[in-house]
Amino acid sequence: MKHQYNYYNQAEQLHQQVPVVDCHNDLAGELLLRHQKGETHVIQRLYLPNWKAAGFQLIVSSIYIENAVFFPKTPASGYSDKKQPDHDNPKDWNYYWKQHQLCWEQGFANALAQIDAITQEIHELPDELCLVTTTEDISQIKQGGKIGILLYMEGLDCIGTDLSRLHTLYRLGIRGASLTWSRPNLLATGCCTATKHQDIPGSITPLGEQVIRMLQKHSMFLDISHLNNEGWNQVNQLYSNEKKMGSKWIPYIATHSNSYEIYPNYRNLTDPQMTALANQGGIMGLNACKYIVGSQNPADYLDSMCNHIEYMVTLVGAEHVGFGFDLCDSYSKGKYQTETIDREDCLQNHKEALLLTARLLERGMSEQNVLRIIGLNWLEYFEYLLSQAL
Repeated sequence: MKHQYNYYNQAEQLHQQVPVVDCHNDLAGELLLRHQKGETHVIQRLYLPNWKAAGFQLIVSSIYIENAVFFPKTPASGYSDKKQPDHDNPKDWNYYWKQHQLCWEQGFANALAQIDAITQEIHELPDELCLVTTTEDISQIKQGGKIGILLYMEGLDCIGTDLSRLHTLYRLGIRGASLTWSRPNLLATGCCTATKHQDIPGSITPLGEQVIRMLQKHSMFLDISHLNNEGWNQVNQLYSNEKKMGSKWIPYIATHSNSYEIYPNYRNLTDPQMTALANQGGIMGLNACKYIVGSQNPADYLDSMCNHIEYMVTLVGAEHVGFGFDLCDSYSKGKYQTETIDREDCLQNHKEALLLTARLLERGMSEQNVLRIIGLNWLEYFEYLLSQAL
């Protein structure tokens, strides 16, 4: 048995062999929040050293818009909804949704502000970073020249009924989207939030199906991580029908979801869902949120994440598994301007991905499978996605 130190060295070597990819990080939203608090050079200070240490060369940043942004009047006390909603506030998303009072245009303005914030920080480091929108950008990453950031919408609530906004987002660099976060909107219904354990009913609307077809037309990916079960059934049926008709659709993916069999949380995917996702060419990214991993003991975090990865690999093959960590602790620290928070991430930063890789190796995973999971799968997927652009 190798010493743990040797496994870590082996992990470091593998992380330098291929570009490492994280397919989900709420980076753009965090940057906007920190900029609004007066912070600057956030990527350079808080992220770049850890990305470099672990060989990360592609970060997929979501544009995540908090519930309160859409409210007619933002409560003076603020509203924290990312993982733990403020239950003392009686006027939450569902209240305004039922009253038809949600302001989609406010969400769109916030999305544009997030895109501006992250683009600004990318431009501040032209020798280190690039916005990924073309296959040429992927080539830069593969050559080891720069760290790429690819943008996608974690929910398209903000377009309301104005489908031209999707084209606007594409022109600004957005290359994928989920229909909704864990909430209902005009397109679809989301699953429950990470700390809930309930199946949320609700179907994809005709407008939502139009959006799916528009995503395909723009060669943008569809992320099903926050979609409810009923909506997923519709998506899978739609994609299956198109495949039977000979259509060449971009495979849908799950940027940050784990195995329901390992931990029964509705943010995770069941065996039939994972199998269907893999059969149409999709990939699922390991989520490192402790509520989705299903581990409350820091001593068990790595092994609990490995349990999910190993199960997914056994079920659908290593070529359909990647990283999609959804590291939210830094987001919360920026939002509340404090280092004292209740930890939600199984990994404290991207550098700790080396610990996860080392544990996978220690538990017997082959180097070939590890290389696919840490980067090759996502890199090949996005290279194909971008090559389909008109």
